[in-house]
Amino acid sequence: MLADKSERLEFSVQGNDAQAVVDALNRAARERSSPLVLENGTVDYVATLKGYPDRAQISYKVDVKAQMSKYVLQKEQDKEPAILDLAWRSLSVQGPVVVAAAGHGEEININQPAGALDAMVPGLADKLLMAAGAGKKIMQDSILDFGRFNLPMQQWHFLFDVTGEQLKNYGVFRPGEGATVSVYSIGESSFREGRYVPEEMDATIDVDGAQVKVHASTPPPSGQVSVAGYAKAEEQNGVEYVTASSKHTEMPALDFQLQVLMALGGMMGAIAVFVLIKARR
Repeated sequence: MLADKSERLEFSVQGNDAQAVVDALNRAARERSSPLVLENGTVDYVATLKGYPDRAQISYKVDVKAQMSKYVLQKEQDKEPAILDLAWRSLSVQGPVVVAAAGHGEEININQPAGALDAMVPGLADKLLMAAGAGKKIMQDSILDFGRFNLPMQQWHFLFDVTGEQLKNYGVFRPGEGATVSVYSIGESSFREGRYVPEEMDATIDVDGAQVKVHASTPPPSGQVSVAGYAKAEEQNGVEYVTASSKHTEMPALDFQLQVLMALGGMMGAIAVFVLIKARR
């Protein structure tokens, strides 16, 4: 059925067409007790199918960009730093999320592997969903699941850019407030973070009388939170947050190694307002 089959499903939706995704992410944020609100979303979706005589491979990539608001728990005032919510970083969207994809059928579920497979090979997804146990779980596993980003912030890698190269083109600071950026990143295995490995699942499913082995692999988490100003991750009663100030004249006191990024700030990658990326293979 899939031998020598090669297909690519790619589309972008925005505005009202992406509202179902934005609504799902906002619900997930509330489930994490986060006040975060997302608006004006854009979703870029890519799924590829490559068939071989003895196997087939399907890969997924979903990029979601949206404007963020309400994550500031307390504004910076005088000598009091701003307090920023962090609970949203590990949000997880469960269940189908359906969008209209012009040219690819009326609707596609972008949050589960079964969605693209049903669009590219009608009927096959239903057969795989009929399987019990791990087989069904693989087909219904959430793509927009960022639970592995819940590593305590004290274990994230911290970078400090006193030049503001990271954000100088984004208008984050008002005139006179400086141009310092604090960057927390996750994804580089270390003694502090631990070793990250892909999440893998395996199953054997009966399809039309044939035994089909299914292997699913999700890459390790890799992400970045950039904060305008001098930031420090803190925790109180099990709740993590970041305090940040644009007016400190001294380097913040930290209990782990501080790395200063000078002119190399631009090497840390482009920043979008809100970017969630997760690939599935």
